[in-house]
Amino acid sequence: MRFISRLYACFVATVIFVLYFNWVRPSAYIQDNIQRVWNRHAHRVVVFGDDWSDTGAYRVSPPPKGTTRDRDPHQGKLWTQTLCNELKCDYIDNYARSLPAKADMNTIGSLINAGILANTTGNANHEKSVLFDFETQVQQFLKYEKKGLPAALRQSNHRTVFTVTFGIWDLLAYSSLEQDVGTKAIDRSIAELMRNLDILADHVQGSLQVVVPAVLDVTFLPRFSSRRNESTTMYAVDHHKTVYMWHYWNGVLSKAAEAWDKGDLYMPDFHNIVIDQVRDHQLYYNQLTDGDGFGTQAPLFHYVEQPCLSRNVTDLQAPAVEKCSEPTRHLFWDDMHLSGPAHRLIGIEAARLVHGNATFNSVAREQALQRAPPQATHKARRRIKLSDEAQVSD
Repeated sequence: MRFISRLYACFVATVIFVLYFNWVRPSAYIQDNIQRVWNRHAHRVVVFGDDWSDTGAYRVSPPPKGTTRDRDPHQGKLWTQTLCNELKCDYIDNYARSLPAKADMNTIGSLINAGILANTTGNANHEKSVLFDFETQVQQFLKYEKKGLPAALRQSNHRTVFTVTFGIWDLLAYSSLEQDVGTKAIDRSIAELMRNLDILADHVQGSLQVVVPAVLDVTFLPRFSSRRNESTTMYAVDHHKTVYMWHYWNGVLSKAAEAWDKGDLYMPDFHNIVIDQVRDHQLYYNQLTDGDGFGTQAPLFHYVEQPCLSRNVTDLQAPAVEKCSEPTRHLFWDDMHLSGPAHRLIGIEAARLVHGNATFNSVAREQALQRAPPQATHKARRRIKLSDEAQVSD
């Protein structure tokens, strides 16, 4: 009888221990963050966007197996990875999404808001967009953050830099529409982008730091420029309209970004970085120079129009992908994406802006601090000071 009582007591104790362990033991995510917090740094980069920033590692809702692209090591790192390295961040939380493998040419990549495309073009075209838009990515982030480290356990130097990279696929989609329809879709898209930045600012502890690049002129992409031999007249019309839409997009984005006062916003210019490399190449090989010094030295890229990966048609009329012998000498990796060295230039520029606190919306931020109550202003300036000190320590 005594043996049975002891056996029963051991069984009860084991059950209680297991229940207690599973209740008290934090999740793997919390454990991971606790370990990082005790390090000298606890910095991260949170990535939202399309395939121009998608690292291929996912916190939540990873794409189904067989749909992800196997990243070629010769493609190099993305600008978001370079940014993380330059800021000496501990890790990247990636919520961006790329086109699935074997997607056809009509498939649309990640947009700011897929609903705008659906309402503008109709549900039939909306089916081409199969990826998470910005709103969905933000909601995934907020949901996942609730499982994270409690604010009380975070050190004061815990810092997060967000990146938001959209616009390439939006521009390609809306440039094909009537001009007034396309510009209205762009207006709504930028408004949605800023609305989701507001949501992030309301949920993130401390001052929000976000990098929102200005978009590259998509007519520079090999996918677009390769059409120039199809029909000269048609290409000229499409080129003119697309360039107009690109100017309109960056103009609306710049105006909205300058007025945004809920966080620090940095805006590297993708187009200027790319066009500088094109100009340097053209001047050098034409034995010319300009006042900025372009053309005096051998350019970084030998090929500024031809991508490393090119699609040719075989005798069987099936597209075959040919890979270049020197990937680092190409400005473009394929017909839609920059090469690794080009991404590195963007990442370095973005890091320079963050390190130097060269905010795009400095006037709006200062005005917001002046309007805030004294106590709130003191706390905000204190957070900025702590952030600057953390950057210096890096």
